[in-house]
Amino acid sequence: MGSHHHHHHSHSSAGKNLLLAFVLNFIFCIVEFIGGYLTNSIAITSDALHDLGDSIALLFAYFSEKLSLKHPDKKFTYGYRRFSVISALINGFILLVGSSYIIYESVLRIGDPEPVAPQGMLALGILGVVVNGYAAFKLSKGDGLNQKMVMYHLLEDLMGWGAVIIVSIVLHFYPWYFLDSILSILISLIILKGVYKNFLKVGSILLQKFPHDLEMEKIVAAVMKLEHVVDLHAVRGWSIDDLNHTLSFHVVVPNNTMVEQLDVLKARIKKLLTQHNVKYSSIEFEGEKYKC
Repeated sequence: MGSHHHHHHSHSSAGKNLLLAFVLNFIFCIVEFIGGYLTNSIAITSDALHDLGDSIALLFAYFSEKLSLKHPDKKFTYGYRRFSVISALINGFILLVGSSYIIYESVLRIGDPEPVAPQGMLALGILGVVVNGYAAFKLSKGDGLNQKMVMYHLLEDLMGWGAVIIVSIVLHFYPWYFLDSILSILISLIILKGVYKNFLKVGSILLQKFPHDLEMEKIVAAVMKLEHVVDLHAVRGWSIDDLNHTLSFHVVVPNNTMVEQLDVLKARIKKLLTQHNVKYSSIEFEGEKYKC
């Protein structure tokens, strides 16, 4: 009961943090787009696009967090946690398209740089550090693919805004307006790097790749130490999301093993598996003579 209460409380807290971060990010995103237009800074606009992606990711993550609280049913027998993976995929596509466009515009500007307003850039840079820093701090205590991805987005934004502050100070003394375009390209490349890593994680989950963080050697060694276990084979596994996995395997036992003993053994194995974030497991027992 206490464990269930803690689990529910952590999800509730995560939902509140995500909603707060969304509100802060979306409001600031609008301010950025206006500021980017007024200062004529494409670097500010690229960060505004990044924040728009963060806002969408936060909104999806919030609803995914709500959905993940729903129990499995006849339609979704493994629950609703895959919705968080889908939201991460959608956010990745949004950032991919937006960042590619920003790079295209920035390359055009390098050859023909346009004047920007460094004072406005500096003010927005300082505000960006405060807003993104606070939002990242709130999400740093959470777990799960969505919260981690969004927190990484916010930390990248934080670095981006630090660079905006530096460039705005330089532009205040020297009219090197091409720096604005170079900075926007660098920010976009950082975004694309994160998107690439995101796609790899999402792809491995949707394609049901065996979970890379599942310590099978430790699991097998622990199961083999249990009474009545002769062998373990036919191991198959996949991830529901980045925190919950499914595993199935065959356990070979002596031919004279009683049903009651198998029930006890299964309970011990399942308890062991939950310690490795295996939410669902399928264990098939075989007698030594009938091993397949």
